[in-house]
Amino acid sequence: MNYKKSIYNIIIEKLEDGSNLIYNTYSGVYGVMNIKTQDIYENIESFSSRRTMDDEIIKSVNIMMQAGYIIDAERDELATIKVERSMKRHRMDTLNLTIAPTMDCNMCCPYCFEDKSKLCMNEETQKQLLDFVKNHFARHSSLKQLNISWYGGEPLMQKEIIYTLSKNFIDLCNEKDIAYSAIIITNGALLDMQTAKRLAEECRVNNAQITIDGMKECHNKRRILISGEDSFEIIVGNIDVCKDILPIIIRVNVDKENSAEVDTLAKFFLEEKKWANQPSFYLAPIDLDSSSCGLDNAICLQGEEFGEINIKATKASYIANRESVANTFFPRRKSVFCGGEGAFNYVIDPEGYLYTCYREIGKKEYSTGHLNKPFMITEEYGKWLLSDIHEKCEKCEYLPMCMGGCGLYRIPNGGEPKCFRTYYTYKDLLKLAYEDYLLQKSKSDPAAGN
Repeated sequence: MNYKKSIYNIIIEKLEDGSNLIYNTYSGVYGVMNIKTQDIYENIESFSSRRTMDDEIIKSVNIMMQAGYIIDAERDELATIKVERSMKRHRMDTLNLTIAPTMDCNMCCPYCFEDKSKLCMNEETQKQLLDFVKNHFARHSSLKQLNISWYGGEPLMQKEIIYTLSKNFIDLCNEKDIAYSAIIITNGALLDMQTAKRLAEECRVNNAQITIDGMKECHNKRRILISGEDSFEIIVGNIDVCKDILPIIIRVNVDKENSAEVDTLAKFFLEEKKWANQPSFYLAPIDLDSSSCGLDNAICLQGEEFGEINIKATKASYIANRESVANTFFPRRKSVFCGGEGAFNYVIDPEGYLYTCYREIGKKEYSTGHLNKPFMITEEYGKWLLSDIHEKCEKCEYLPMCMGGCGLYRIPNGGEPKCFRTYYTYKDLLKLAYEDYLLQKSKSDPAAGN
């Protein structure tokens, strides 16, 4: 067999003894490559042309093959990724619906990209939505899973719609022997204990994502309740009473105006509130998602800036509770950047219009159809389903983790890629993973640390 190096290898760091920390973004295998193995790796094409290799070389080659660091010389890695991407985006066993029962909201956050509306989903539209799901089940016998994401606006402003539709979806799935799951994205101001219980027990909601953008003063300037109430105290109080009923994920939207708050906020979560495991939290960089966003681009963090802040927060979580973050060290390979580029993924607004991307919800010029019309492939839908990997990305070692970045930016710009900003944290996270490996190794074998 002839061999070649994988184009998806990344050297994370060179260690003091000359070994390399190496990660393959396609296989997801992270390892230490010693100097002797590096020589085999760097000269693998000439090694593969030899008729015989000694046992030590054969062993090294086999390990590198299993890890994906070297591959069969005939294998086309880019073609493999493109084929897998095509298969993934056209899989027909899962129906994913992001549903906004209303676009109304009890907050007026300055960075919100949505066009607000008092409209809520009426009974006729709810019936059309249920028929839409029934028709998918009837036409596609391969369907095995229905995933619902409750969205808005603020979805909990229309709790009864969520309760009613959830019951109907669950009954239909039970009838058809189809698995069901749901999540909710909420600002948390209306998530009281009774609501959490109904969501978890009746609606089978697996988790709730809630945003907290800083300590009290900072948060209240960014997450503004229309009522004028203190949203920080309300949300934190609701999390305290609901976190053991409904798993909660806290999102912290970060830009230059609140980046200095992250350290203090992390200490508040981890030390004062003792939220080292439940709820969990993560950082998300604010970007200019649309013309509706009320921010100036100057306050958005650049990739390196966000990466530095993000790794500090991750380290703080690691110190507080290793188990809560250890499984996040390793970047995950993607077949597509998001569901918007795949079939059987629909975002549905309160009036029944369909979209591919949740950031375009309510903007009818980007609608791909309506619940009351037979499904058809429109120009807008085709743009997303036919989007391709840009030639600039084809030789990028990070392609398996990024896939060109968000389609909201790529698709209107001729496929021009937009590197995802967590790209800048990958190496730091993997360095932390190696430090954790050494620590766990020394605990299991104290002599190994000497």
